Amino acid sequence: MALLDMCRKAKISIFVATVHYHQRLSADRDLQIVNEYCRRNAIPIYIKHFDEPLIGNFQNQARWYRYSFFKEVVKETGSKGVLTAHHRDDVLETYLWQNQRGHRVKRYGIGKEVEIYGVKIVRPLLDKYKKDLVDYCVKNSVEYGEDESNYSNKYLRNRIRKQLSTKSQEFKIAVFKEMEWKNQQLLMDRAMDKEYAEGLDDTVVKELFIEHERDISVLELWLVSQGYSYIMSKKWLKELIRQLTEVSNGMIPLKNEHYLQIHQSTVTLKQILPYEYAITFDKIECVHTPWFTISEQGPRTCALTVGDNDFPITIRNWHPGDAIEMRFGTKKISRWFIDRKIPADQRKGWPVVCNKDSKVILVPELGCDVVHYSDNPNMFVLK
Repeated sequence: MALLDMCRKAKISIFVATVHYHQRLSADRDLQIVNEYCRRNAIPIYIKHFDEPLIGNFQNQARWYRYSFFKEVVKETGSKGVLTAHHRDDVLETYLWQNQRGHRVKRYGIGKEVEIYGVKIVRPLLDKYKKDLVDYCVKNSVEYGEDESNYSNKYLRNRIRKQLSTKSQEFKIAVFKEMEWKNQQLLMDRAMDKEYAEGLDDTVVKELFIEHERDISVLELWLVSQGYSYIMSKKWLKELIRQLTEVSNGMIPLKNEHYLQIHQSTVTLKQILPYEYAITFDKIECVHTPWFTISEQGPRTCALTVGDNDFPITIRNWHPGDAIEMRFGTKKISRWFIDRKIPADQRKGWPVVCNKDSKVILVPELGCDVVHYSDNPNMFVLK
């Protein structure tokens, strides 16, 4: 209510959005307070009634419910973003909550600006304490309601809020300075970790993660640099480090159809692709697919010479039983996989080139058959 009154007096063009959760007796009173203020001052108000079944932590569910509603209102009204009335006590409460939970965070406390659901959220009152805002309401005759659930001991945040309300201003200032110092340390550590992670190759010796002092931060930033930009919790990253420590060769599945390939103590981020594919060509053309590339140049083990009588050619994934006739005899491709120690996850999708008679004429990195070998190849197929 203090923020709303400040915005009105500053002549900011605003809309009000509020959610009625129907979870406490005073909620009707609070809605009436803000509704009456908006009616009196001709401010458009959008009201949404919470109508979903309760799932898990209500505070989390309520938070995402209202920000989803804010997004709808911002879009409908063409607003620049959302102003919320978080204050300095909220910042300290969040910081103390983070400390007690032992969370790995990108910043302590609350930032002045953030983006949620693609909407800009601005918190202009972070330099004010709750007492300052209560005093403002009293001085300016702005009616407000006190949420009695703030005094419940049901949630850790509420317990911290109650403890914080008993502390002196000097205590709060000291805690805030401690938080700012920690945020500076976080920024410096993050910058150094990012520089280190971005300097790593696509394939990394796993000890570079395991033996690093800030292993989970470096692992996260390396994954991001490789294109894996999904949410990664501290617990999840620690489990990855544990598995990296124990696995010498194999796969560690990740979320969102990715995995870490561990091969001879190196780590590579891979995306799970469909194993089954078959692409037919009527002529030689340079193409790039998720499984193979047709190029004008490449290593000899990826080269062949094709003529008109070979077309249409098909490039497909390896099938069990595939073999190729080479200069030294017929070679089963499965045997070659074993000899070359090619990881099992790569074998099923390995490309083979077949002529119009469905005969295998090239296996990239193994070579072409005896008929299609020459000193002047006209086609290269690279895995």
